Amino acid sequence: MNDFVTPKSGSGGINLRSRPVIDATSKVGALAEGVRIELEQAGVDWHSCQVYVSAQGTQLANGFISLRPEESQINLRLAPVISDATDVGDLVSGQQLELVTPQDDWLVARVFVSAQYTDLLSTAHPPPNPAPGPTPSPSTGLITLEELLQLRLTPTQIRVPPPGFSQDSIQAAHIWKDYGGVIEVLATKIGIEVGQAVAIVAIESGGQGFGPDGRMVIRFEVHVFWSQRGKNNPDQFNALFAFSADRVWEGHKFRANPNAPWQNVHASQASEWDAFTLARQLNDRAAKFSISMGLAQIMGFNHKRLGYATVEAMFDAFNTDERLHLLGMFSFIVTGANLVRALQQNDLVTFALGYNGSGQENYYANRIAAVQTAFAGLVVQRALRRSLGSSLWSAALPVPLPTPKAVASSKKPKAETKTKRNPRPLKGSR
Repeated sequence: MNDFVTPKSGSGGINLRSRPVIDATSKVGALAEGVRIELEQAGVDWHSCQVYVSAQGTQLANGFISLRPEESQINLRLAPVISDATDVGDLVSGQQLELVTPQDDWLVARVFVSAQYTDLLSTAHPPPNPAPGPTPSPSTGLITLEELLQLRLTPTQIRVPPPGFSQDSIQAAHIWKDYGGVIEVLATKIGIEVGQAVAIVAIESGGQGFGPDGRMVIRFEVHVFWSQRGKNNPDQFNALFAFSADRVWEGHKFRANPNAPWQNVHASQASEWDAFTLARQLNDRAAKFSISMGLAQIMGFNHKRLGYATVEAMFDAFNTDERLHLLGMFSFIVTGANLVRALQQNDLVTFALGYNGSGQENYYANRIAAVQTAFAGLVVQRALRRSLGSSLWSAALPVPLPTPKAVASSKKPKAETKTKRNPRPLKGSR
C-alpha cells in the first residue's frame, strides 16, 4: 500500500493544487524535493493528498474550506504542527479546498499533485515529518501551555534590513519574521530586550527549529553520550563512537558497525540524526540526554530546568511546536544564575559563559552583540496581520533576501561547560 507522495528526484519540486487542473487559481502551495506528503488516493494523472488547515481562521460551506472574511491568508501544513518545516503553502481569499475531515482544532483538506512528477512511497518508509500527538506540558511559571499555544509565531510588525544591510541584519529579520510574536511576549515577561532574544536564537541554531525533512534540528554530543552510557559500556561505545581525548567537544565520529568507515557526526543534520538513532539503539534515554534540541539548542539533560519531568517529555514536546523551543530557551535563561541580570546589564560575556560554557565566551558574546545591533537597525516597515505568510513578508522587502544557512551542525564547536552543552572534562580512557 502506498501512503506518501514525494517529488521525483531532479524535478525541483511540485505544486500543490486545489483542483486537478493547471491554472493560476488552483495553485495553493509547493512541495520541495525530499519532503513527503500524506497520500489520500493515487491516480493516473493526479494524486490526491492531505494537508492541515487551522480551523480558527477558516469557515466551512457545502463541504469546502475557505477563509473567514477578516482573514487574508492562512497556512497549509503537512501535519497539525505549527513550524516552518510543516508549512507548504497558503490558502488565500477567493480559494477553497475540499474538506476531508475535521481533526480537533484542525481541518484536513484535499490537495492534488501531478502523478507525472511524483513518486509513491510505501509505509515501509515512514515520513520524516513531525508526528502529531499530545503535547507534553512543561511546568514553568512564565506562561501556561494554553496561553503559549494561543500565541502566534509571527509578529505584528514587519521589520526589514536597512539599505546596505549585512548578513546579521538578514538573519535578525528572518528570525523576527518567523518567531517575533512569541519572542516579544516572553522577552517582555522576563525583562530583557527583544533583540537579545533574537540574537540568542540566531547564534544557537541560526533560526531553524526543524529541518527541511521535518525533523527537529539537533546536535548529538558524543562525549556526553560517553558520560551517560559509554563509560559503563566502553567496548560497545568505542566500537561505534569516538571523540578527542584532549578536547572532548571535537573529533566526534560514529560508524554503523565496527567494520564500517568512520563518519563525522557534525557533517550535516542527516549525520546528526544517524548518530543519534544509532545511540538510541544502545540506550534511548542516554541518547536523548546527549542531544541539544531545536531553536535554542538546549541539552536533553537540562529537561528538569525547563520544567519537564523526563527527557522523553522534553523531546516529545520539542518535536511538536517551535513555541515550546522558545519557552525552553526563556526558561533556561530565567533558571540560570544571573543570566537575566547579565542580559539586562548587557554583560554578554557573563551571559555567554553561563549559557554556552567556558572556552569561547568572548566569541559568543561578540556574535550576540553583532546580531543584537543588527536587530536594532531593522526598519519597521508596516503592520503585519498575524495570518499573513512568508510570501507577503518577502514581498515587502526592498530586495530578495537569501535564507540564512542555519543548522546546529554548522556552528563552531563549543568548549567545556557545566550547564548546557558539555559536561566537565572526561578523565581517563574512553
